[in-house]
Amino acid sequence: MSVQPDREHAFVEVIGTCGHEGVAELRQRVDGLLIAGARFVLVDLTAAGEVAPTTNAALASAGRQLTRRNGWLRTVGHDSSSAARYEASLLDLFTMYQAAVRRGAVRGAGGETA
Repeated sequence: MSVQPDREHAFVEVIGTCGHEGVAELRQRVDGLLIAGARFVLVDLTAAGEVAPTTNAALASAGRQLTRRNGWLRTVGHDSSSAARYEASLLDLFTMYQAAVRRGAVRGAGGETA
């Protein structure tokens, strides 16, 4: 799942196993956000069951692209210490948190988006 509350900020949540196919999808989503103009990307791996070793490399590559744009990529959960981590301002994180909460508020009882 990904949310882009405005042009510069984006939040990506990975739920379930993130194997090799999942890493490819994650990278496609992040690439799409970069194309859309995102400069600040937060990737939440907290709900990811198993994460492929190539995840860190894919996110680090995106993080380098964002750094060149004077942005950052921040990860939380699932061994975030070895993934791409860049300084995030409180305002940027709050913007993404609000978007994630709004996204969660529109989920139906079965977990689908209304």
